[in-house]
Amino acid sequence: MPTAIAEPPAEPVAAAEVSAYALTQDGLGALVDAAVQARRIEAMQAAVRVEVINLAVDYAERSAVAFTSPAVSAGQRRELARRAVVAELATALRVPERTMQRWVSDAWELAHRLPAALSALRAGTIDEAHTRVIIDETTDLDDTTARSRLDRDLAFRAESTTAAGLRRIARRLREEVLAETLAERHARARAERRIELEPARNGMAWLHLHLSAADALVIHDRIHRIAGEASGRRHADPAPSSGRDHPGGPAIARVEDQESRTLDQLRADVARDLLLDGVPPVGDAFHVAAATIRPTVHVTVPVLTLLGENLPGELDGYGPIDADTARELAAHAPSFTRLLTHPVRSTVLDVDRTTYRPPADLSRWLQVRDQTCRFPGCARRAVRCDLDHTDDWAGGGRTAFDNLAHLCPAHHHLKHETSWSVAHLGDGTLEWRSPAGRRHLTEPAVRIPAVSTPAVQRPAVPSPAVPTPAAQRPAVPSPAVPSPAVPSPAAQRPAAPSPMAPTAVRAAQPRLARVSARSSDGSSSAASSGSAGSSTGPPF
Repeated sequence: MPTAIAEPPAEPVAAAEVSAYALTQDGLGALVDAAVQARRIEAMQAAVRVEVINLAVDYAERSAVAFTSPAVSAGQRRELARRAVVAELATALRVPERTMQRWVSDAWELAHRLPAALSALRAGTIDEAHTRVIIDETTDLDDTTARSRLDRDLAFRAESTTAAGLRRIARRLREEVLAETLAERHARARAERRIELEPARNGMAWLHLHLSAADALVIHDRIHRIAGEASGRRHADPAPSSGRDHPGGPAIARVEDQESRTLDQLRADVARDLLLDGVPPVGDAFHVAAATIRPTVHVTVPVLTLLGENLPGELDGYGPIDADTARELAAHAPSFTRLLTHPVRSTVLDVDRTTYRPPADLSRWLQVRDQTCRFPGCARRAVRCDLDHTDDWAGGGRTAFDNLAHLCPAHHHLKHETSWSVAHLGDGTLEWRSPAGRRHLTEPAVRIPAVSTPAVQRPAVPSPAVPTPAAQRPAVPSPAVPSPAVPSPAAQRPAAPSPMAPTAVRAAQPRLARVSARSSDGSSSAASSGSAGSSTGPPF
């Protein structure tokens, strides 16, 4: 996620030598710096509020006799004094008592259990949204050591990411510190699955489903794909509307209504039709798409998990999942194909200069590495992003893993049509430069060892079915990105298998788009339904 780094002050330059562009950039930079300072001051003020609220509650509880009736028993005084001071603060600050109760609870967590988060808030390096995430992810932890480690790690990571990004990081970090297995916690949480109705204003309501992350992602993917299919066809081939809208039967399509619906509106309409009718009625705009589209999710699975060990998998768009769920998803994958392999072992990480579009295996490799749009703070999933040549292909840029990254359409255009710029630093890290000259780093979701192989020097690739003996393998140059050497021959490798060793090709029933199994030397296998994959970017 992005990291902002302060630049050293520039050397003084004579006024006549400063270009108009530099003056404009400096002016924008000063305004952005002011906005950053204002946000920092807000965070510092929030820290003051946290500490004052905590002091007020603590004072009231210690002086409970002065704030409660003499008729109240000693056991009730502390709680009643707390309620009295919550009401006092709520009325003084003109906020609802429920809001104040949450503020009091958060203040206690920060002051007594999360010193690193409170210290960062005092310094203004994180804000209230970040502390909200840290509180949410640590409240249920009784293990002091685990909570302290998570507090320190999250407070540090919060300085260089958004609150949404921090929540994704927290899901992974929790798995490293919790003694209870993910499978045990998932089984307990799954028992609480339910549906809830939340009334909203203006005749609307929210319908919430609390269920397994894998099921939720499959449902969301199906709804999104059906809506996307309908939106892609609606201008050229508008379908008739549902008979529900016209009791006499299907009527002519409401073209203006279909053309005016946003993707969010289409997704809501798809979910409504599927829940009300099971399958949208014949003639409905979504009928054909609902009958033909197969939902997919992507999950990365260590090979030893497939062999029975309890290493967690990684669900794209969510985070860690328990081994049983990962194995269940993998069992329904249509096939396994090679995905994250070393170049001399057949996966294409670099193609000829005459090829603009990345091949399928390179695209899948990059989806696993990036997982989201690589613009600072953007969380749009890679499968719905464009693959962009960092150095433009038309200007000599290579179609290679170290010159490609996923960008959502909005940030793809931002990169090409504004003064935002980006460069690969190696190991998948991108360095962005803003119009005001600020520097931001975005790191890959998964760091994968790889070797950059210029097309003019790339040796013939041996068939994976008949491996070339180690003594006959040509050396692979790596001028662009430092990386590990080609793995040693089998006779020189340790006898113990890697916990991420590759698995064999297998087949199963279709449900997933990809199941990748990473290995310690960069090798892996993957399952693919053939229905997913990221699109390549337009040749700007």
